[in-house]
Amino acid sequence: MTQQTLFRSSVTTKLPTYVPPSGAPLSEEEQQAIRKLCVQAVFSVWNRERRPASLSEIFAFVRSKMLDPSYPFSVRSKRTVDRRVNEAASPDFYADNVAKIACVSPGIYQPNPKLFEGKP
Repeated sequence: MTQQTLFRSSVTTKLPTYVPPSGAPLSEEEQQAIRKLCVQAVFSVWNRERRPASLSEIFAFVRSKMLDPSYPFSVRSKRTVDRRVNEAASPDFYADNVAKIACVSPGIYQPNPKLFEGKP
């Protein structure tokens, strides 16, 4: 019995109909801009209603700013904004190692209480 070699297609083989993902990768400047908008969204909800903000509220705020014609970058997806919210809640992204917002439960964010320690 002879062994036949069968052609196996690789997962990395692209079909002629393959379309690469659209959208350019985020620059560091754009990531910082989105993180800043996320922080503004959380503080906006907190100042208006004295309650934490949900991811959907944060995304609605950020998206409204992205849709403004003066916004310098392209509109991004909710997933991109969700990632930037998580980064904004991490102290690694701040020079003073104090995050501006804190995650109080999954998908819920409020201003970081450490920012207000010692203030009346």
